[in-house]
Amino acid sequence: MEVKSNMRDNVKKSMMKFLIAAIVILGLCVSTSGVTAAIGPAIELYPEEPTPQSTVLFTVTIPDSETVSNVQLIVKECKEGDICFTDSFNESMTEKDVDTFEVEITLKHDTATYIEYHVGYLNNDVWEESDSEKLDLKIESNNGNSNGGNDDTNGTPGFEAIGVLISAIFILLILNKRKR
Repeated sequence: MEVKSNMRDNVKKSMMKFLIAAIVILGLCVSTSGVTAAIGPAIELYPEEPTPQSTVLFTVTIPDSETVSNVQLIVKECKEGDICFTDSFNESMTEKDVDTFEVEITLKHDTATYIEYHVGYLNNDVWEESDSEKLDLKIESNNGNSNGGNDDTNGTPGFEAIGVLISAIFILLILNKRKR
């Protein structure tokens, strides 16, 4: 009996040591994994949900921009299938406030479904670019309703009704066989 008790105590002590070591190692990993990269530019759009061929105001905030010059906004209009139009925008931005730059553009293509945009700028004579961002355009149907580009607004079910009907028949057949 005493041997089993000693073994249990040894196992408990070993588990406790392992648990403490794991917590210490995890704590060290978390404390040393701080982010050391510089914060990049923040890009805001107005309106937040632009439509095709609308005018969009881009506002870029670049932290600590005293060494920043020649801020450029690059915008591509694209449509489904990752097809982008060749006449993209490359617009110079004007400084409106400390660390804040703005430019207003009017989108050109009525068939565009999303835009991709990013900012490039000179920082201490080194060209830097932000990550590209994608924004879906708000597509409005002919009657002014926004429904994701689907102009079928009469609420009529399509082929999905056939799938539901076939599923219901199979369920009834299975239930009927189980009753026998």
